[in-house]
Amino acid sequence: MVALLTATLIGTAQAQEAASTEVYVTVQDYAVLRAGPGTHWDRLTVLPYGTTYRATGRTVDGDWIQIAYSGELELGARGDFTVDGITYGWVAYWLLMWTGDILQLPIDGIVTVPIARSAGPTMILFPDEYVYVGGVDPSTRVQSPYSTPVTVEVTGRLGSADGGHFLLQFKVGGKYYWTGSWAVGVPYGYMELPDAAYLYPYGRLLLELTSELNRAGSIFDDIAGRWWALDAGQTTTCNNIPEDFSLRESSFSETDLRYEPIYRPIATALQEAQNGINAALAKFRLVCQGEGSRLVQPDEIAAALTDIDYAEQNLTVARLLLLPLQRHDPLIGESRTPP
Repeated sequence: MVALLTATLIGTAQAQEAASTEVYVTVQDYAVLRAGPGTHWDRLTVLPYGTTYRATGRTVDGDWIQIAYSGELELGARGDFTVDGITYGWVAYWLLMWTGDILQLPIDGIVTVPIARSAGPTMILFPDEYVYVGGVDPSTRVQSPYSTPVTVEVTGRLGSADGGHFLLQFKVGGKYYWTGSWAVGVPYGYMELPDAAYLYPYGRLLLELTSELNRAGSIFDDIAGRWWALDAGQTTTCNNIPEDFSLRESSFSETDLRYEPIYRPIATALQEAQNGINAALAKFRLVCQGEGSRLVQPDEIAAALTDIDYAEQNLTVARLLLLPLQRHDPLIGESRTPP
């Protein structure tokens, strides 16, 4: 099924809807700005690393984000996509970090030229079903926006059938709503939709910090094993010593932690674990730089084990703090039980 969208001048309501979402994206690499959501669309310019723009739309699957760009275009780039000095172009999502709720952005964004696209997954809604706005709890339930059965395009999800029931986002009358798979079933093709757990700062931080914890744990196991072997009176190799552990700048930012302060203690624990791991690595490299048999003195082992213990304590704290958050749903709390 293909929906044909006829372009007109940018309507006031459409522009207001895009602006009200307050989503901003920051480019994480040099990224091509395209006239539409796909590599077959015209190339308009290259966005510099680290620049931030207001997002004005998204594709149904969330793979492309539309932004408002006010800079210069490449020589020969078409001006069809520029209105009042603002170019509405598209960037691949994986090149971006963002603040705000991507799922609230208008599907197809601000339309400046005629476009056609494939419809996303659809579902049939009945007037007596549970419908929510924003969060999903008894206080956010609203009256159904339709009085007869209606087929709507599904625009997002929270979770998947692997975890039992999950939530589905849809749009009616220019406004986003949520309902549950327990009410409408599982739409065909729903896995192609963006999962809110990955898009909200909560979900992104959970994934990023879990990944960082695993990286830190791997390096810790390596260097700790070498020092524990020396402490037990055994020999150990000086080959293939790991590089220092360094938390990736993209893992979390101060802005992320302000949005989701529950993650700050975990970030702090990882930073302290990083210090302990790297201190133990530095001491081991110093030993391996020695001449001859490279005998290690007891006081050197004791000092390194202090670093190892410190790193291990902080890694344990990070794991313990992450565990309950991995079971916590950013929209509906601890339970996925239908209301």
